[in-house]
Amino acid sequence: MSCERESIQRQVALVSHGSAFLRKKLALEDWYQHGIFFGARLQFRDRSGNALLADDFPLWLATLAQAGATRLSLHPATGLGIAALPAMDWSRHVVAVHFPDRYQLWAVGKERAAWNDGSQRVPSAASHAGDVDCYLYLEERPGVLEVPHTDWKKLAAGIAADLAAPVPSDAVPAAPFCAETRASAEWARMPLFVAHGADSLAHRVLATLVHKQGKFANDTNSKNENSSYHYMDEAGAAAMQHWGERLDSWVAEVLLRAANIGSATATQHAGARLLQPPPAPEQAPVAPSARAAPLNLALVGAAQPPAEGKWTRRIGLAAAIAVLSVLVVAVSHIIVRFPWLAVLVGLPLALMRQKK
Repeated sequence: MSCERESIQRQVALVSHGSAFLRKKLALEDWYQHGIFFGARLQFRDRSGNALLADDFPLWLATLAQAGATRLSLHPATGLGIAALPAMDWSRHVVAVHFPDRYQLWAVGKERAAWNDGSQRVPSAASHAGDVDCYLYLEERPGVLEVPHTDWKKLAAGIAADLAAPVPSDAVPAAPFCAETRASAEWARMPLFVAHGADSLAHRVLATLVHKQGKFANDTNSKNENSSYHYMDEAGAAAMQHWGERLDSWVAEVLLRAANIGSATATQHAGARLLQPPPAPEQAPVAPSARAAPLNLALVGAAQPPAEGKWTRRIGLAAAIAVLSVLVVAVSHIIVRFPWLAVLVGLPLALMRQKK
């Protein structure tokens, strides 16, 4: 699993379970050992001075609860007018902390070392350590930030129509979606997000899309020589790749909406509006007939034989048959008189067969 994929899943779990905690529907002791957080540290810093406010998410959430926070939500950074931070990586999402009359914005990302400018080529020991997700406090805004509610039946139908595949699929179980984690203990295996009632359909929708991602990765793997993908022409391969890009876009869309189930405003509906931009439309490849045929280097500069007429070919074939017939009759008469010559005739044929 890629680091970026693990990071967004940790964000979804933090926002979803964190909202349930702030709404006093879920105790910290019931989920703080969620397997999705294993192997990673979550830090919360102030943008001014880069002061470390909390070095663990339970402390961060407990402090927010004491300050009167009511819920969390996850948003694309561009949707809230937040530009990418120069000192951060993966700062494409923002966590909003809701209060009754205001909301705070925290940028989700990974800190970038100021000394790591690429000028020094040194080995990295951090790849053997755990990940660090940095939540940087950006600003506080007055008012209420609306979080649209998702009609999961309509969303599933829209995804199925776009991907031309059933969503949800019968290939996934009717159970809460649990992401793959580094923890093997059963007590650490928990649903990625909290959803009940009609919203519980989100679990099967996400499980279906993740299942399709795994199958797509297997079909397009260069080592899978039996896949039909490797026998497609250029247009077919481009269409399949664009389908995979749309699939990834839907996974990101569902993750954002699933994270916000517990903080959605019932009077607001997302409808068909996407929270994240879809992939660019597929570019039609150049037709094979319009492309120049590749050069055959074996024929470049070679003289082409003159065209032969129909009767010329027929007369030559008849003459060859006549000569071959006379030769066979003559050889047969010689072999009758001298049988030992058959060995000389058959030996080359036997050696050629043995070589093959």
